Amino acid sequence: MAASLMGMSIRVMTYDEIASEMGLKPASARQLVRRNGWHRVPGNDGRTRVEVPLDELERHIKDGAETPVEAEETSTADAPESPFEAPLITALSNHIERLERALADAETALSAAAAERGEAQLEAASAREASAQSRAQIDVLSAQLEAAERRAAELAEDRDRWHAAATARRSWWPWRRTG
Repeated sequence: MAASLMGMSIRVMTYDEIASEMGLKPASARQLVRRNGWHRVPGNDGRTRVEVPLDELERHIKDGAETPVEAEETSTADAPESPFEAPLITALSNHIERLERALADAETALSAAAAERGEAQLEAASAREASAQSRAQIDVLSAQLEAAERRAAELAEDRDRWHAAATARRSWWPWRRTG
């Protein structure tokens, strides 16, 4: 309002509008408003309105049109190398090539290690399966062994009983036998 009282023409804009008009980011537009001390008015919609002097707006628009960002980037890329930069660029390029070769070797080693890991996992799975089969076979054989030991114990008892009956002393008189 102070600018309008002094006879300067102003335009009321939001931060986003300022950023788009001047080719800035919204954070840069906020900083520009703070730096220049332009009057800010909070709006009902939650957006802040800024009174921007038209001469400042026109100056920033002209500055942005005269030096586009792409032109600045291409001008620095086409700049001739100084004699001090050439060996440095060559050394860095060689170092980058070495690093790329090392990366390719590491990726090859990684893929080989992954393949070996896959093979080892398959071998481990087959070994676990064989171990499970062996355990099942051991359980069956243990049950058969226990059954055979029980049968052997029964036969030993039967043998001992018959041996005791055969070796028991008998009287020579058949009618005097008891039992």
